[in-house]
Amino acid sequence: MSTQTANENGEMSKKNEKENIEPNDENDELEAAEKNACDRFYNDLDPLKEDLAEWLSRVLEVDIKPDKLLSYLDDGILPCKLAQIVQKAAEVLVKTGKKFKGPNLPVFSMKYHKNAKPQTFFARDNTAHFLKWCKEIGVQDSVMFESDGLVLHKQPREVVLCLLDVARIAAGVGIEPPNLIKLEKEIDQEIAEDEKKIVKPKEKKSPKALSVESEVARLAAKYNVSIQRIKEGRYVVEGKINIFVRILRNHVMVRVGGGWDTLEHFISRHDPNKIGKILTSTAGTCPSHHHGDLQSKGAAHSST
Repeated sequence: MSTQTANENGEMSKKNEKENIEPNDENDELEAAEKNACDRFYNDLDPLKEDLAEWLSRVLEVDIKPDKLLSYLDDGILPCKLAQIVQKAAEVLVKTGKKFKGPNLPVFSMKYHKNAKPQTFFARDNTAHFLKWCKEIGVQDSVMFESDGLVLHKQPREVVLCLLDVARIAAGVGIEPPNLIKLEKEIDQEIAEDEKKIVKPKEKKSPKALSVESEVARLAAKYNVSIQRIKEGRYVVEGKINIFVRILRNHVMVRVGGGWDTLEHFISRHDPNKIGKILTSTAGTCPSHHHGDLQSKGAAHSST
């Protein structure tokens, strides 16, 4: 009797041990995958930060390093200076008789603390003034952030997207925009021409186009996603989603909704394997992108 009891206890102990180990292993694997997904998300902000840093350096006449972008901005001083420059350019535009493309040109006097230190009340006050100006001049609500989002680096994605929206407004008042905004204008022009059914003679593929094609094909095969080439720089994913692909320095970018993503991150979200599922099912873990998820099971091919 005691032997049987001992055996039963031993089996139960092994069963409990197995039950305890397996979920922990799965949780560890899930946590590791989620961390990798988040790391990849924040790394995919790098092309946007590089473009913004170059543009801000030019407009503000300072040297801003992309990897420390938020550290240059978190006292709120440079954002307020940027607002002053864009506001002044808009006022000059209106005085010359041209129309401001935003909702309304705000009457705004940007006052800020010129000696503010990071993570202080004055840094928060500066950032609050900048955000108030952003709202009045027409920056989209979807990319606005809290003061601590910049001051404490809590919302890097929203800060970057907000500044890109400011850059779009700046472009409309005569300030040379970042390269990404130039690419957006190029794509918008292409769409407008397509709508007018302007037929252009067939051109030989440029080395840049061939580079984009090879990268699209590589990533489509890697993540098992069907991508069809429509024309240079334009593709259809899974027969459903039109995407515009462009090269920004050494990054291959895709325009999604009103923003940008790296092509690899966009395609990786449609990976049918575990990482794709994690990105889809744990949207709260990392900030979400503008695009949705697709079922994916094909490969890249060209229609030409």
